[in-house]
Amino acid sequence: PDAQRVGTVGRPLPGTAVLLLFVLSGFAGLVYQSLWSHYLGLVLGHAAYAQSLVLAIFMGGMAGGAWLAARLGLRWRRLLRAYALAEAAIGVLGLAFHPVFAGYLGLSEAVLPVLGDGVAGQLYPWLSGALLILPACLLLGATFPLLSAGWLRAAPDQDARVLGGLYFANSLGAAFGALGATFLLLPRLGMPGAMAVAAMVNLAVAAAAWWLAWRHERIDAAPM
Repeated sequence: PDAQRVGTVGRPLPGTAVLLLFVLSGFAGLVYQSLWSHYLGLVLGHAAYAQSLVLAIFMGGMAGGAWLAARLGLRWRRLLRAYALAEAAIGVLGLAFHPVFAGYLGLSEAVLPVLGDGVAGQLYPWLSGALLILPACLLLGATFPLLSAGWLRAAPDQDARVLGGLYFANSLGAAFGALGATFLLLPRLGMPGAMAVAAMVNLAVAAAAWWLAWRHERIDAAPM
């Protein structure tokens, strides 16, 4: 197959802008995690159970998403655009979560009496709750390898700076997200409004990332 080289158009990818995007991405991710605990608490009946399930699926899903992105990303040429699409998909799932959850509650009211108090009835809220948040968790896990690999292709001699900077930016955004969800978004907007804010942040990140990719990411085909 033809060798592919990814370069930059005009000037190098702006590091400050990329780090800001990942601060916002980390913020939205922890808002989701906080809100999912509240939502699933309505299903599982106990906040501790909901927090344990959300944490397990959040961390496991992110690990799975990172693994898939690392494996599949080797074949992708436009990683920054792939990152933008992942952020957009997270935003769409965030906007859809509350109405989907409302429909899920209605379905559960019909399903649980049929399942009864046996093993199936006890497993249903755990498995169905996990499936509600798993797709977004996989996409959240894919964002770091996609963005870091895309940036490293543009700045291959700055690997330590790129990876360290992205990890710091995401962790900083996550801290703001956890605090913001608890003390600002939930008290003022409730769960649906807070979810919508996080989703709009993801969509804004996706739009900005797509613009950066369009301006700075180029594929040059080289001969064999």
